Amino acid sequence: MSFSEKMRESLGATGVRLRVTPSSDPLTPGATLTARVELEGGTSSAHVEALVLRLIEADRHWTADDGGRFEESEAATLENRDQLTAGWDRRAVAETRMSVDADVEAASATSVDIEFSIPLECKPTSTSCAHTLNVQADIRGQIDPTANARVVLAGG
Repeated sequence: MSFSEKMRESLGATGVRLRVTPSSDPLTPGATLTARVELEGGTSSAHVEALVLRLIEADRHWTADDGGRFEESEAATLENRDQLTAGWDRRAVAETRMSVDADVEAASATSVDIEFSIPLECKPTSTSCAHTLNVQADIRGQIDPTANARVVLAGG
């Protein structure tokens, strides 16, 4: 085993990997998002205690060369936006912990179906607002793996 492989193993980076696949239909605030989380075993077995589910909302803003900040609606009213740079503010609008209590053997795969309630105060997805489902596995003795998937929210 090479030095880098030993380091990865000592840090717990050889364990479970995640992949998340949400339903493809646009959702509305207040609806329930369903998704499948695939857990792929690494080089050693692992016990997945739980999944932490977060809905991240990212809103675009604009920054001028002089440091001034403009919200999307303000920037849209400007005649010349050549000197503006886009940036994103991200925040978790909802978070929940779902108990899994499952063993994932080395080089095996299993999946878990999840449900997650979309908060009523979420904005619709647009060119200036994006939504991401972030899933993180809670695994003792391993770097907690994460996966992300885009979620589309239609107006309510």
